[in-house]
Amino acid sequence: MQYPVIKSYYDKLKKGSIEADVDSLWINILGLFFTVPRNYGLEQETRPLTGIKKRADISIRYVRNGMLKKVILIEDKRVEFESQSSKWAEAVEQATFYLALVRKEQKNEKTLYAIATVGHYSRFYFMEPEDEKLRDYPGTNGRYYEFKDDEAEIEALLNELVAKTS
Repeated sequence: MQYPVIKSYYDKLKKGSIEADVDSLWINILGLFFTVPRNYGLEQETRPLTGIKKRADISIRYVRNGMLKKVILIEDKRVEFESQSSKWAEAVEQATFYLALVRKEQKNEKTLYAIATVGHYSRFYFMEPEDEKLRDYPGTNGRYYEFKDDEAEIEALLNELVAKTS
């Protein structure tokens, strides 16, 4: 990992880590790609929408035609759940639910993206306007990416997402 601060957040991810530790790692990684000069805003969502119990952990917004719109959501789970398929399914379910809400709320007719992360591992998804479920991001084939071991691949995927959402 080329940035000491990113490595320090990565090193905090232990079996007893809370979700906020995963969020902190992601928000710092995302800040390298989705920058304010490129018209992006990063938000850690501390509470769900009114009347809704599910929420994304991090939202990436982009200003397009003067409107600030959500374009990517990240759903995180704790390190201790990495090997639990039920937690992966829950993360995907939450991201799907929230993207559907975003689509309705924004009347968004663009492709939306999501990243589900459990501990050290992430999977990349997308949702077309006509979709009701997330699909594996093209070229990933449902692969799990580990922050440290797959750093170059994650960087390439994030650069693609910047290009596709700007």
